[in-house]
Amino acid sequence: MQPYSGRARLVGRDEHSNVMELCRQLAIENALFSMDESKVSDMMSKAYDRQGGILAGIGDKGHLEGIIFILLTTFWYSNDPYFEEFFLYVTPEHRKSRNAVELLRFAKWCADESGYPLFIGILSNHPTERKELLYERQLKADDYKGRFFVYNTKIKAA
Repeated sequence: MQPYSGRARLVGRDEHSNVMELCRQLAIENALFSMDESKVSDMMSKAYDRQGGILAGIGDKGHLEGIIFILLTTFWYSNDPYFEEFFLYVTPEHRKSRNAVELLRFAKWCADESGYPLFIGILSNHPTERKELLYERQLKADDYKGRFFVYNTKIKAA
């Protein structure tokens, strides 16, 4: 296994309060449903406790500029593992940086080193054209295998 050579690094439990702060910002910007802090915290524990989750970030401890969370999982019909990207979030003040590219590069490295496929989608309450173009450049347009469609987005959050 080749060591990762970029700026992204694994994020640990000692940065949990900063991670949750970014998750709250992400939820305000993009969530379709209300955020359950306990559920989010439990999911981040899968990375902290090395239970199939990988949480990587850019920035100093306590001052994360962006994070990505991927989870090694399987589809409902198969036992073949793949990495599912749950989110990639860069704070608004760092969006003109190369942080999103670096976090995507880290996720691709995880897939390359493990041999497992990486599934990434875009789901947002805001226009996604710029993010789609970024992903096309970084993940190669011919790698598209589908798109997300969301129907009845006026469902009441619990």
